[in-house]
Amino acid sequence: MRFLIFSVALSVLMPAIANAGLDKQLDKFSQDPQWRALLHYPRSGAQSYVDDPRFFLSPSGHRDPLAELQATRREFISQPLRRCDYPARAQWLVDRSLIPASAPVCDEYREWRETLDVQQVSLVLAASYLNSPSSMYGHTFLRFTPGGDRSRSDFLAYALNFGANIPPGENDILYAYRGLFGGYPGLFSMQPYYQKIQEYSRLENRDMWEYQLNLSMAEMDRLLRHVWELRDINFDYFFFDENCSFRLLELLEVARPGIDLTSPFEYAAMPVDTVRAVVDAKMVDEVKYRPSKRLELETLLETLSESEQEWVRRLAAGEVDELDSALAQSRQAQIVFTAYRYLRYQSNRDVRSEEVAERSLRLLRQAKALQAADDIAVTPPARSDFGHRTSLLAVNAGWRDLSDASAQASLAYADLNYRISYHDALDSQSGYPPGATLVMGDINLRWQEREGLRLQEFTIMDIRSLSPRDEFFSPISWQVNFGLERLDDAPSQPLVAQLSAGGGVSTKWLGGIAYAMPGVRMEYNSDFREDWRLAPMVNIGQVWQGAVLSAELAARWMDFSGAGQRKQLSATANYAYQADRAWRLQLDYRDQPWGDSLGVELSWRRFF
Repeated sequence: MRFLIFSVALSVLMPAIANAGLDKQLDKFSQDPQWRALLHYPRSGAQSYVDDPRFFLSPSGHRDPLAELQATRREFISQPLRRCDYPARAQWLVDRSLIPASAPVCDEYREWRETLDVQQVSLVLAASYLNSPSSMYGHTFLRFTPGGDRSRSDFLAYALNFGANIPPGENDILYAYRGLFGGYPGLFSMQPYYQKIQEYSRLENRDMWEYQLNLSMAEMDRLLRHVWELRDINFDYFFFDENCSFRLLELLEVARPGIDLTSPFEYAAMPVDTVRAVVDAKMVDEVKYRPSKRLELETLLETLSESEQEWVRRLAAGEVDELDSALAQSRQAQIVFTAYRYLRYQSNRDVRSEEVAERSLRLLRQAKALQAADDIAVTPPARSDFGHRTSLLAVNAGWRDLSDASAQASLAYADLNYRISYHDALDSQSGYPPGATLVMGDINLRWQEREGLRLQEFTIMDIRSLSPRDEFFSPISWQVNFGLERLDDAPSQPLVAQLSAGGGVSTKWLGGIAYAMPGVRMEYNSDFREDWRLAPMVNIGQVWQGAVLSAELAARWMDFSGAGQRKQLSATANYAYQADRAWRLQLDYRDQPWGDSLGVELSWRRFF
């Protein structure tokens, strides 16, 4: 009888003890960094980045990793075929003996893996492109390269991209607004790699850098299993933080357990900074450079004399069909091949007419008959990850002499300047596109003896694209700037809101870039009789850019009609004595309706 009672008690208690042990085990595993990575939980956060309820098997899975683990285990045991939808989760559970090792046959997943045949993974950085709001800071994606002979062809590789799902014809301004505030769903998508080459290298003329990752086969397998789980799964897309680059870092954390790439980027993830983090984590074996088609064409043109360049222009335009027979065959070959590439460049974005197609084919046949070499030796620029970091902290000291007798004779001040991102034209050009200024969120606090500490300037956005024109290329240079600005030489030093925009031309001159851009400035100034004023504006100047030394001479004129004209001349020099440290000196003279003034400012700048 005692034995019977003991047996019954044991049969009741053992499952309870086993369940208690399993619950404790599951509770421990639910906090495993790898499980949290599979659910896209931030390192220090309590809620997943995934905004699609279809991704979770528990109603509270987006905020409770234990509930999701319990629901996942139950689902995989009761419905083994569900493992086919979550192969990375299933393997993680098998590795920890939480579900049986026997797995169902997943035909669709197996066919997908066989089609890809991934033997190498690369992180690809497409350089910044100011003419598109979605690409101003650059873009990153993954390249999946197959094995064997197939690895030699870009046509057989695939690209994994994360981006906002934007409706066709969306307005750029609306895109920028929604991109900042999470107004679009973000999705992973797979496409042939050559399509990305056409998009970036050919159509948008952007350089591409391929960072070959040193992932083992087991790590690539883990990565691809998780990619399969993310098919058609929505994330809210945010321009600055939850963007393409941040999502890829999450994937790499899944591939290589134990590595932390995302923690530094929970508030902002600039593509070049995330690439630098992957390099610093020693995940890169080799870096390959793919120049844009425009840079290849510019390289070809630089090898030709002015008369030979004129032949290129005339051949591409169809003005002549044959070259001067007195030219050496090697020069003829170079000219004809360059004309062919120039004609292709001109018609990249357009549907080619039959006449243009025939002319292109004729030039190609002539180039082959002349045995023109089709390889173009482009000297790679400095790698993007070798450039300065994208956030800035600066300390400025300055002095301004005022001619207005009703004000102080001079003003001395000290500034503390913080810039969220990214680069201005006088920062070290190494790793950044020439002629580009892209500044977001620049805050300047100023201390003056009589005024104390106050906001001097808050630049929400400052973009300037200086694209030199010549006989072969005719881009538009443009600029836009808006934010708050204190008129520090005016008697009451008002803080005004302003929006400035303009467009014009720039050209290579005196070893730099000369520019002229007319435009308008709209300003809200409570000191005016009419608060809102619109003024025509002209900016002209000359910029010299370099890795160490940069300088700019600039002049600006604005006419506020009844409120008078404002004129300014400035000279600025920047000395980058280290990759992330620089000194900057600026002198400027202003002729304003309330008087003229002369100022000097010295700034110590630290990028981080």
